[in-house]
Formats: sequence, structure tokens, C-alpha cells
Amino acid sequence: MMDTERAPAGALPHSPEAASPPLFTSWIGSRAETLGAAAIIILTCLWAFLRLRNGEVAADEGVHGLQIVTLAGGKLEIAKGLTMFPGYHVVLVLLAGLTGARTSTGIRTLSILVSLPVIPVFYLLMRQVNPRFSAVATLQLAFLPILFPFFFLLYTDAFSLLLVLVSVLLVLRQRRKAAAAVAIFSVLVRQTNIICLAFVLGLAYLEDHGLTLSRQQLVSFLRRHLLFVVGLAGFAAFVVFNGGVAVGDRSAHPLKFTLGNVYLFLFLYFFLSLPTNLAALPAALSGLKDKRVLAFAVLLYGVFMYTFVNTHPYNQLSVEAFRFSDDAKFVGQAPFLRNQLLHIATQGALPKTLFFIPVLLSSLLLLKLKLVQPRFLLIYPLTLLLLTPSWLIEQRYCLVPLALLLMARERTSPKLEYATAALAFVGAVFFAYGIDQYLFFL
Repeated sequence: MMDTERAPAGALPHSPEAASPPLFTSWIGSRAETLGAAAIIILTCLWAFLRLRNGEVAADEGVHGLQIVTLAGGKLEIAKGLTMFPGYHVVLVLLAGLTGARTSTGIRTLSILVSLPVIPVFYLLMRQVNPRFSAVATLQLAFLPILFPFFFLLYTDAFSLLLVLVSVLLVLRQRRKAAAAVAIFSVLVRQTNIICLAFVLGLAYLEDHGLTLSRQQLVSFLRRHLLFVVGLAGFAAFVVFNGGVAVGDRSAHPLKFTLGNVYLFLFLYFFLSLPTNLAALPAALSGLKDKRVLAFAVLLYGVFMYTFVNTHPYNQLSVEAFRFSDDAKFVGQAPFLRNQLLHIATQGALPKTLFFIPVLLSSLLLLKLKLVQPRFLLIYPLTLLLLTPSWLIEQRYCLVPLALLLMARERTSPKLEYATAALAFVGAVFFAYGIDQYLFFL
């Protein structure tokens, strides 16, 4: 049914599918597949909601809850420790006013309502760029292990990702003013989304002019897209006036060029799409026969060994995910898995080298990765610009580039795609369960 749909402009022709069982070739792209995927997502989300809705305050939920209470009380103040604009918090306060929600469970439920739309929006994006694999790709996004638990917690990340994906969808559908408005609002949720605003503008430019660039073209294009320019200029003025990007907790969030988040992104990328990556690995490794690629690998190792450090105070083992409560039987000291990983990986040359292996493999895989539209190559500079300015190493910073790569990469094997989705499902359920049981936090 979806096979007959026309490929979007600029899309690369699909490669012949890898040999797959008839079950997969008849199932993929069908209405039954879409309904089946929707049922799995709904049932799993219901399970996670029932597990997590009444849980203790986890990590940054405390400062987000304080900001919501502050605004709900009529005080137009930024809560101590809040690093971002309170766009997410304003939305929840407005919804609480409409629904009468007052309890922490109620506010968490409202957060879920503005976070879970990420899933159908991603499905619509896939229908736009690669309709045949839209259902299985949506399963991969919905169960992305480092995203899934945050649908059900008081965190800005899923709502921020939603706004970014909506702006991308709108620009692909030629609704550029609406795309600019949504992208600007996304900056009011997370300041780093200013890079996404520029990314969406870049997608529009490449559609109009391709790789050609002249002063006349650029000036004419920017005049037609003034709302994007206003957003970029407004943010630049804020940075100058504010003396930095972070609103609060500035000492822990200075603008500082570091590569820690890039290394974490590459490490995670390899494992989060392990089945498809393993299948593509022989071709990626063959690239090392090229002396330029081999030189790149050696140079990357040298830079990595010198620059991969764990110095941020929030990345230390002493930072705990949950506080003690009256019911200490259930809530006590729980570690951040991210911090434990960073601590182990930076203890010496051997653990650093072991961590480097998936970093290198991901780099080689991305060099060979085929995208459904050439203009999506902009995802690579977007990734670097999003990840390099932060001293704090945090897996949530990787969500936007990971989601965009899930959207943009070419797919040929239904069997491998479902294996990737199944692995994501296991990881998502495991992380949600671990957080619910106060065993760890991400």
C-alpha cells in the first residue's frame, strides 16, 4: 500500500532490498504493520506511565517542579538552578490552569501529554521522507532507550525534541513561516535549539538553491525568510545581554568547546542501532584500506586520548539521582549510569581505548551512511554544533541528532530494522524499570 507512494523530491533511489523472508516483505509498509506498531507503543507507554507516574523526584525534576510552582504562584522568576528559558514550564502551568492539575502526579501527566506527540510527529516525518519504513522507524524512535523514560518524567527533552521535529516537518511541507515560528519557540524551551533553527533554515535554502551560493541569492533568500533571521538575531542579542547562553547555574554551563559529548554520541550510536550497524560494518571497515581514512582513524585516536576527560562536577560518581525520603526502604542512593560509564572509561589508557573502539566504528559507519535526501547531510554539522559547546557530558544532548539520523538514513532490510526496534524495546523497558525501582538514573 505504501509502496505505491511517490518518493519525495531529492530522495535517493532505494537500493534493492536485502533478502528477507516473505513475511517481512509483505508486512513492511502495510496498514496492519502500522496498526501493530501503534498497539505495541500504546501498551508499552501505558505500562511505563503506570510505573513512573507516582515515583519520587528524579534528578532535574526537582528544579523543573520548582519553576512550575513559582510560575503557578504568579511569580515571574527563574528558579535557582534552571539553565533554560521556562517555555516548557509555562506550557505546563497553562495546562494545569485549564485542567486543575495540582499534584506532582497530575503535572507529570500533563508533561506526558506534551511529550508523547513526538511519536506520531516522527511517523508523519517518516511518511514524508521514507514511507515504506515509517512504522518500524517509529518503533525505533519511540523505544529509543535514552529517550523513552523521559516521556514520563518532568523533563524538557521530549517536548524540545517534539518542537524540533515539528519544525522540520513543516519546512519539508513548504510551510516555512510556521516552521520558523515553531523553531523559535523551541529555543524558548532549550537554548541549544537555536542550532536547529539554523538547520531548518538550511534545509529550506538547499531545497531552493542546492549547493550554489552567491551574495544575491543569499540576500534574496533571507528577505523571504525574515522570521528565521529575527529569531537568530534575537538570540544573539540575548547572549550578549545575558553574558552567556545559560539562564541559571552559569558556572556549571559555560560556553566551552569540548568533545566529550561527541564521543558519547558516537559511542551510543553504535550500540543503539547495533543490528543495522553490524550488518554495515564490513563495508565501513573496508574504508580503512584508503590511506586517507586510515590516517583519519589514527588522528582521531590521538585526539581522543588527549581530549576525552571527565572533569565536570555533575559527571562525578558523587552525584546521586534520587534523594533520601521518609520511605528510605525504596529511595536512597542511586547512581547515574552515564557518570559510571564516564568514570570507568577515563581511568586509564586501556579503558579509554576500549571506549574508543565503538567511537571509531561509528565514525566509519557514518562516513558510509546513505541518507534519503542529500540535504540531510546538514545533520552532521548540526550534530557538532549541538554537542561541542557543552562541558557537561549528557546523553540527552544527543537526542536531536539521533532522532534526525533515524529519520534520514536509508533503509533496505526489514529484518534488520525490526531487530533494531526489538533491541530498542528491550533497552527502553529495562531503563524504565530501573528508574521505577530506584536502581539507577540515566
